[in-house]
Amino acid sequence: MSRRLALGCFVLCFSTGSLANYYGESVKVPLVESGFFGKSTINLEATVYKPEGEGPFPTVIFNHGSTGPYVIPTDYTINPWGFGKYLVSKDIALIIPMRRGRGKSEGSYNELYTCDREGINKGLDYALQSLDATYDYLIEQPWVDKNKILLSGNSRGGILSLVYASQHPEDFAGVINFSGGWVGDTCNTGALSQNIEIFKNAAHKLKIPTLFIYGHNDPYYSDLTIQSFVTAYEDAGGQVDFKFYQLGPGVSGHEVFYNYGHLWSYVVDNYLIEAFK
Repeated sequence: MSRRLALGCFVLCFSTGSLANYYGESVKVPLVESGFFGKSTINLEATVYKPEGEGPFPTVIFNHGSTGPYVIPTDYTINPWGFGKYLVSKDIALIIPMRRGRGKSEGSYNELYTCDREGINKGLDYALQSLDATYDYLIEQPWVDKNKILLSGNSRGGILSLVYASQHPEDFAGVINFSGGWVGDTCNTGALSQNIEIFKNAAHKLKIPTLFIYGHNDPYYSDLTIQSFVTAYEDAGGQVDFKFYQLGPGVSGHEVFYNYGHLWSYVVDNYLIEAFK
């Protein structure tokens, strides 16, 4: 099987979706792991927001970021209720998987926190396996329009979305990258170069238009670092619409996805219309 709107404002009221859609539905996503004693299946936790009806619906996979090194909270579940309502109001479905070791997802959290190039690649590859399982689950669902699946994510989830789409360039309608990066400015120049290398490699393979949304005063990446990500992606042949928002004095730019939908919703509206037409 191949891997693979209406314009509206970002509202905080109920859509025509049910109360269950407002809170989302918890589902289990199977992931097959290979270990010392052979293969075994574990379950990932995911939350689905789905419009009323049978579909098939255009669908967004949203990939979460990180909680930091050595922190593995069992109650960590990304629940961006505003984003779920926002998409459901446009008859778009949303699935938010928790990668291994996060929330109620089984398995170990081995994405690593290191400035070492080999460690960065290992952590990224490990994270991609959870996304692979999510995609395999999603294309088996009858309510999903297999030709209209879009990837999005915040922080590590943003760059992860770009990498996964570049590995399966025929299967996704678009990518929205919120504050994406795998390592921050606390790493040395070599690790930041690895970040840039990830963007470049994705751009070489991914030819669909993408949307990058960042905020000034991000505690993980300086404005110069963020601009270098975009420049590297463009120079490598990537198509990107880059939006860089000033959120206010003392406000963390890394919060642009979760708390500032009123700034980017119109841009995302238009991007979704083009991606899913």
